[in-house]
Amino acid sequence: MRPKSKTSHTLKNSDSRVSLALVFPNSMKVGLSNLGFQYLWNKFRGSKFFSTERFFATETLLNNSTGSRMPVSADNQTPLKNFQVIAFSIPFENDYWIVPRMLINAGIPPFLRDRNSSGPLIIAGGVSVSMNPEVLGDFLNLAFIGETVGDIDEPNGFWRTVANCFTSNKVLADHEKICENFMNVPGVYVPEAYKFEYRNDGIIHQITTLPGFPESVKAVKRSFLDPSIPIAVIEDTGSQFSGSCLVEINRGCGRGCRFCSGGWTHRPVRHYEYANIREMLAGSIKSKKTVGLVGSDLASHPELLEILSDIVDRGGTFSLSSIRPEGLNDQVIDLIARSGQKTATLAPEVASRRLKEVIGKQIPSERFYELIEKMVRSGVPNIRFYFMVGLPAETEDDVSQIVEFVLNAREVFVNASRKMGRIGRIGVQLNAFVPKPWTPFQWVSALPRKDWERRMKIVKDGLKKLNNVVVRSESTKSSEIQAVLSRADRRISRSLVEMATQGKFNLSCFSETEPGPAFYSERSREHDEIFPWDVVDHGVSKQTLRAIFEKATSLKKDNQNVLSQY
Repeated sequence: MRPKSKTSHTLKNSDSRVSLALVFPNSMKVGLSNLGFQYLWNKFRGSKFFSTERFFATETLLNNSTGSRMPVSADNQTPLKNFQVIAFSIPFENDYWIVPRMLINAGIPPFLRDRNSSGPLIIAGGVSVSMNPEVLGDFLNLAFIGETVGDIDEPNGFWRTVANCFTSNKVLADHEKICENFMNVPGVYVPEAYKFEYRNDGIIHQITTLPGFPESVKAVKRSFLDPSIPIAVIEDTGSQFSGSCLVEINRGCGRGCRFCSGGWTHRPVRHYEYANIREMLAGSIKSKKTVGLVGSDLASHPELLEILSDIVDRGGTFSLSSIRPEGLNDQVIDLIARSGQKTATLAPEVASRRLKEVIGKQIPSERFYELIEKMVRSGVPNIRFYFMVGLPAETEDDVSQIVEFVLNAREVFVNASRKMGRIGRIGVQLNAFVPKPWTPFQWVSALPRKDWERRMKIVKDGLKKLNNVVVRSESTKSSEIQAVLSRADRRISRSLVEMATQGKFNLSCFSETEPGPAFYSERSREHDEIFPWDVVDHGVSKQTLRAIFEKATSLKKDNQNVLSQY
């Protein structure tokens, strides 16, 4: 049992609202570029029940420093320890270690079991937490699963329930009582209500829940009819998207790529009607801000051409977070060029026909060559490709075909560029495949880091002598840790605290973890294995994902009958 205290929660801000720290566990530059964080911040700014300030991870926190410095808010320099509620918005697994690091530096015990009832309520949400909240289970009072919906102050909603815990006439004296209030609140996972038992080999034997709590928490989904559309104007000059207006016009993707969690956790596919967005963009277009259109499947938006045409016709410019080749017709390409974009990004992911079948993204190479020529001839001088290595069933011959693809693409690119009187650059970005929860590939093992690096070297060596081609790769050390954290459970918490204490984001901090890091990253899962993330529900069954996985690994193409129900 955790320590008890007679001290009740007391209000610490003069205006009687609940004091809430909204924390982005990375740099301010990254946080201000994150639409989800900005969207949540804008909602809190208008709340009648919360007095909210923002926190970001400082360079001292991020850069392997053992120094202890009290985290203070970016808004008023208020110490983190002064807040009644600390809410972390976490889109990336590799930022998990910042949660205990910030708490420790604030003088707050990171483990829930060590905090008494006078301590703050610790909450987390975001994409990575929604996929698998159990990694942070030892630290959190509550995790929010899914998407922010409605108004922060909406009666009976999640945040209003949080506020009521502090502002009701009967102030609740301990966190156990508070957590009981969330038993039936949509999207709330209470880690203390779930008990995990393990087999001798470390695999989960069973999960039991306290009476009244659901076996799995259903993720909250935002309706496309929700009038509160995620939009944020980025003014700060230090932000990646400084001088932009980011707006989400699409959520979810129906393409069914087997490596992509977003295509499964954000179902169903939703498109926001342009009529509900158009006037919101007027001020940004007038002030010459680039309109950043955000979505996981922009190509399927039924009004995409109308949106792009209207922005350009009104004298504005736009950028696209991503777009599949299916959405790049001649009109869209012309608008991209008219908008002044200098680089077009395409994501073949793989090059071999066999591996395209395995991952469920069967776009012919010839289609990419055709798009390259059209892009360059329309006035877009540079092309960037994204590829992955380490996918299930991948061979070194599959990797070598990436080199062949880029050679063919370069030939098309150079010929088209010469006709335009200038030759730009082809960028090739190599990323390691990391298996994610809630995908058909959640059963597979990740490759050891040395194998990722060997396969990346095949591509780098094959392209290193080419003019106008630049090859880059993400850090395999970072990917190695991500592969551990993506499918881990709360038994990893001591290693996260070790990282936090040492100020060192390094795999060596997992040396005392039992099971070891390879158990989480480099182990194929059993057919009927219980996963830590079985405690949440994103609306697609485990049986369906397994059926697609088996079809993928046997190279069957007829997955449409399985997907048709979604």
